[in-house]
Amino acid sequence: MPSKVPFGGSDTIKFTLDEAALLIVDMQVDFVHGPMAVAGAPALAARLQPLLSAWRRSGLPVIYTVEAHRPGGGDLGYLARFDPLRAGVALVEGTPGAAVVPELAPAPDETVVTKRRFSGFCGTDLELALRSRGVTRLFIAGVATHVCCDTTGRDAAQLNFATWLLSDGTSCGDLPDLGWGPVPAGTVHQVVFTLFAHRFGAVCRIADLLDALAARRP
Repeated sequence: MPSKVPFGGSDTIKFTLDEAALLIVDMQVDFVHGPMAVAGAPALAARLQPLLSAWRRSGLPVIYTVEAHRPGGGDLGYLARFDPLRAGVALVEGTPGAAVVPELAPAPDETVVTKRRFSGFCGTDLELALRSRGVTRLFIAGVATHVCCDTTGRDAAQLNFATWLLSDGTSCGDLPDLGWGPVPAGTVHQVVFTLFAHRFGAVCRIADLLDALAARRP
């Protein structure tokens, strides 16, 4: 993986951990083990554990997002199209299923941003939390690649954060045939990462971050 990825032209986005934060998106019980489980999410949680530990040792900030909805579903809007949300059996605010999985649980001093939509920036104080910490670069991991991770990453770019998606730090399942044929997860990843690197930010691997973190140690 190159350290610089073309920004759709002559500009580049420089790979560095200066003023960087790790954003862990929606690694919640209901998305990893529950009624809205994302394919590959348990294995993803295991892959993210060493990165989270190394990131914390570096002293760089970790921010979490969780999708959670008020009991009764009054804030669902168009998300009521998803059966588990409409039935109130998933991602209900204050329930165990809406919490981050124990293996990636936030430390007491780490910020958890509750969101009602796919983007971590939509109607939340995520931007404030990042700006307050002097963050200008954002590395995004979590679920699902093509929904909350990609949407949050695109919004981050619009807000002038230099943004990376982690190619092996996100996960999604195959997409069904909705009129144009089924789309396997591998193709989803290929398209999402290519589009993101072409116009919005860059893409890196967990190993790239681990190497960069190791290089920062005195």
